[in-house]
Amino acid sequence: MPRDITVGQFLPGHSIMHRLDPRTKIVLTFFFIIQVFISKSAISLSFLIALLGVFIACSQVSPGKVFKGVRPMIPVIIFTAVLNIFYGSGDPVLNFSIFHITKQGLFTGFTLMVRLTALIAGCSLITYTTSLNTLAAGLEQLLSPFKRFHLKVGELSMTIAITLRFLPTLADEFDRIIDAQKARGAEFGSGNYIKRIKSYFPVILPLFMSAFRRAFELTNAIECRCYRGGEGRTKMSVLRLSKTDVGAILLFLLAFSLTIIFNVFFPFQY
Repeated sequence: MPRDITVGQFLPGHSIMHRLDPRTKIVLTFFFIIQVFISKSAISLSFLIALLGVFIACSQVSPGKVFKGVRPMIPVIIFTAVLNIFYGSGDPVLNFSIFHITKQGLFTGFTLMVRLTALIAGCSLITYTTSLNTLAAGLEQLLSPFKRFHLKVGELSMTIAITLRFLPTLADEFDRIIDAQKARGAEFGSGNYIKRIKSYFPVILPLFMSAFRRAFELTNAIECRCYRGGEGRTKMSVLRLSKTDVGAILLFLLAFSLTIIFNVFFPFQY
């Protein structure tokens, strides 16, 4: 499972998505998340899936790579969908003891599964097509108005970038600890579900120790370079919006408006 963690990975390329300004991609991702949660009808969900397909095509990232990041979250997605199936209200389809399956519950569970899958796949595109330094610079520019409220924007954006950067590193460290434990005779794939969960407890402590050690080394490296925040620091590359960015924002606003129209005028009929 850790090998499937793709958050924080950057895939260099020359696609339309790669060439967009990082601020544009952050804004589009934010509105895409809103669009995921407001898509309620069958038409709006179909439109959401089609829009996600357009994003993947524009990024020139293989769909298999995109949905590889969804794989670790499949148990959570299925569990959440099943809860909505059994505890939904409406026309009954099957009654079994205390469990009641309804048409509305089935549709709610299915739509929730589609939403969560689209959410994870869509959000992963921003890290696939944007380097962490560029992403941090774009986030800092977007949050710059909050400086008047004494928010340390430079430190916040750097913290987010470092967090994303070290997620794949921690995943690799997790794999190494697992291999080391297996070499000592530990078993991780046998027994019932609870036993499998307990078998991972000896891995957690070394993983936390490794994470804290890396954080300590990184702190020392930052202090040795006399980093004191973003005030007074210049940028090697100045971010500028292009016509492509403006066009992408306008097209997405159109798509966002269509989703609202689909929900209002074409609601799902049970």
